[in-house]
Amino acid sequence: MTLLEKAEQCEQEIFDFHLQDGLLIGKRVDPSRKVLYTNENSGLRTGCLLSALSLKWSINGDLHTRQRAHRVARAVEMLEWATGVPGMTARQYKFMQGPGPDEAGWLQDKWHQCRFYRWLDNVSTDEITWFLLGLADYVNLCAEGEYRRNASAVINRVIGRMLDHGMRIVYADGTVTTWGDCSRATPLEPLYCLHGLAYLKRAELATANERFADAYDEYIRDDQYLHQGVHCYKLGVERGCWAPYDWQLAAPEFELLIKHDKDLRRRDLFKEGLLEMAAAPDANIHPHLCTALLGLGGEDKVRQWLQEWSLTEETSGVDKGWYHWIYWKARSARLIADSD
Repeated sequence: MTLLEKAEQCEQEIFDFHLQDGLLIGKRVDPSRKVLYTNENSGLRTGCLLSALSLKWSINGDLHTRQRAHRVARAVEMLEWATGVPGMTARQYKFMQGPGPDEAGWLQDKWHQCRFYRWLDNVSTDEITWFLLGLADYVNLCAEGEYRRNASAVINRVIGRMLDHGMRIVYADGTVTTWGDCSRATPLEPLYCLHGLAYLKRAELATANERFADAYDEYIRDDQYLHQGVHCYKLGVERGCWAPYDWQLAAPEFELLIKHDKDLRRRDLFKEGLLEMAAAPDANIHPHLCTALLGLGGEDKVRQWLQEWSLTEETSGVDKGWYHWIYWKARSARLIADSD
C-alpha cells in the first residue's frame, strides 16, 4: 500500500466510522446512537482533520475534498456556537439529552445541557491551537466567499475574546480556565507564551484585523515573554510543568512564527527553539515534521514514520487523523510524492 493509499483509507474510515455529530472521535461511532461518546479533545482532532483537508484541496483541487472541508468546518465553527457566548469555544458537543453514560471522568462536571444538545467546557490551549490551525488553513487554502468570511469571523471573535481578557481563555463569567493563561503578566508556563504569540499571528493572517497585528507587535517586544516562548521546551523540562505531549502539539506554532515573523533575528530565535524541541529524547514526529518543512533536517524521520505507520482494525480515529494530517502536510512541502 502506498503512502497515499493509506492516507485515503484513513480519511474514508474517519468519515465512515469516526465522525460523531460532525466531530472526530477515537472510537467507532455507535450507529444506533444509544451511546454518544465523550472525547474531550474532539475539537482538537477535528481541527486537525480540517487542516488536512484544506492542505489536500490546495494540492489536488478535488471538489469532493472541498465539500468535505466545508462539512468539517461547520462542525469546528459549531464549537463556538454551542456555548452561546460569542468567542467562547467548547471542547465537544453532542446532540442529546443527558447526562450520557459516557461522561464520567475528570471533566464530568463541565458538561452543560442546552435545549437539544450538550457541550463540554474548560477549553485548554491544546484545543485552541488546533481549532485555530484548522480554521486558519481552511481560510487561507480552501474557503472562499461566505465560507471564508464565516470562518474568519469565528477566529476574530475567539482570539478577540482572549485579547479582551489579556490573552486568557476564560469561562462565561470571565474566570480563567484551568489551562488557559497565555497572558504577559501571569502565563501558566513558558509554553503558553509560544501559544500567545502564535494565536495573535494566526489571527492576524486569517482576519487581516489590525488589532491582532498591533497586539502581536506588543507581545513580541516583551523580551521575557519572547524568551519563554522561544525556549519553552527547555524551560518546561527544567520546571517539569507539562504533560508529555503538550509541547509536541505546539510544534506547528514554531513553523508559523518562523515563516511569518517579520524580524530575521526573531526568526532565528524561533528556529533555535524548534530545534531544541526536535532534539528532545522523547520527541515524536511533530517537531521533526516541522523542522523538515523548514529545511532544518528531519526529512528522513518523516519519510520513515510514514512508511512504518500501519493501519489495522484496532487503529483509533485519532491515530488515523494524525497520519492523514502528517501525510498531507508532508505532501504540501514536497517531502514526499504521490507515488511514494
